[in-house]
Amino acid sequence: MRIRIVVANIQSGIGVTKGYRQYVTSGWRYLFPHNSKGAMDAGTFLKAEDTDIALLTEVDAGSRRSKNTSQIDAMATGSGLPHSRFFPTLVMGTAIHEGNAVLSRFPISAHRSYPLLSHMSPRTLGETTLILPDGTSMTALVAHLALSSKPREVQLAEIAEHIKSIEGPLVLGGDFNERDHRSFELLKRAGLTSVSVAGYPSWRPQHALQVLFLSHHFSLIQASVPDGARFSDHLPLIVEVTYGESEL
Repeated sequence: MRIRIVVANIQSGIGVTKGYRQYVTSGWRYLFPHNSKGAMDAGTFLKAEDTDIALLTEVDAGSRRSKNTSQIDAMATGSGLPHSRFFPTLVMGTAIHEGNAVLSRFPISAHRSYPLLSHMSPRTLGETTLILPDGTSMTALVAHLALSSKPREVQLAEIAEHIKSIEGPLVLGGDFNERDHRSFELLKRAGLTSVSVAGYPSWRPQHALQVLFLSHHFSLIQASVPDGARFSDHLPLIVEVTYGESEL
């Protein structure tokens, strides 16, 4: 069967899409109330792309900053993906409720969050168990790693060690904040293959910060980033795979 997976950084709906200068002009949105148009645009995009699984980072689940709008619910409604799980990372009272999320066409039978080493912004590995149409259990994980290289190295090692304990088909996606993909060797040794396309910054893509890792159960058909989907400072990564017997 074919499965379309999207890895996207929503940037909490801040909406930096045109240039670095917007980090200054729109920076107030990181703390103060603003609309969730970026998340709604992302939901529309997911539906247009006939997405089966979305692995999302920097999503606000509903706080004063997002005007109490759950960006996850907005994307779920817009995309038509009925199953979702949120993994909080940064929670500041009622002001900010940020984290990562999985949206899925397939039912989610279990979920769990694993804390990762972090010195400043909290980081987690979110895990969901999806039930495919043939009854197979599939693991989908999402992560947003540190900006600094040292804690990122430790986080990658923690993830690699956890992956070794998981059996069956597995995908891992998110914003890995890594420009030198040689650091992914630990994940490759754990049996995963990486897929990435340059998508940051969204106005002039140069770096492949968003990555999808696949277990051997999947065969890659194609991967791309659509230039027109500018709802944050990252373009979404679209990956189409086959599971089981190859259709190629």
